[in-house]
Amino acid sequence: MTCFSLDEAGRGTLAGPVSVGCVSFDLQTLEKIKNGEILKGLRDSKKIPEPKRIELRTEILKYVSYYRVTFVSAKFIDRFNINQAIFYGMNRCLPIHLPLLASKNKENENSNATTPSGKEKISQSEDQLLDTKPFLLADGNYKLKITKPIEGYFSLPKGDDLIPSISAASILAKTYRDEYMEKMDLKHPGYGFAKHKGYGTEEHREALGKLGISPIHRLSFCKFLRKEGSEPTLF
Repeated sequence: MTCFSLDEAGRGTLAGPVSVGCVSFDLQTLEKIKNGEILKGLRDSKKIPEPKRIELRTEILKYVSYYRVTFVSAKFIDRFNINQAIFYGMNRCLPIHLPLLASKNKENENSNATTPSGKEKISQSEDQLLDTKPFLLADGNYKLKITKPIEGYFSLPKGDDLIPSISAASILAKTYRDEYMEKMDLKHPGYGFAKHKGYGTEEHREALGKLGISPIHRLSFCKFLRKEGSEPTLF
């Protein structure tokens, strides 16, 4: 049985997509992680300095047997809510019983789910996992809505700080999302996306009051603008 670990980044941001990361390590690799031989310092990605996160990402990608990072857009979040967006991203991360290699190009055309390059970040070994029925590990306290066949799941609050494989998924989700928001800072200047990555800092809220809402803002998360008497500009 294969085990997949899942975590998200950007759940509470005012702008940008939510990012879902998924990783799987083989048993030998998990044993090496447990013994402290590799991937030292895995924990909640938010508690790791940025340079160390990037260093760990490179190492994670070296040792994973499978990985994928999927983005789900602000428009999807506004239409279906953040929890449904996370569940959608989790389902897209899993390779189970899907002709992914044949349909990957078609999936990448879906405007509601994108990654930093416009394509899903995915490992090359997914075809070996298509016929397995996995067990899932996830950060949080979710009753997961997974549409693909699974053996079961375990959802653990603070799992990204307690279970190394979830920590790895957390790091992938956050680092790729951060890089995407840095690109969005160039495309939509003035909001400070490169600095706060879309979170509701004082600087970000002040920029929203002056500039209005950009195309990547979550309208459902920015209702406070109206309460403050400032009608947002919709593009």
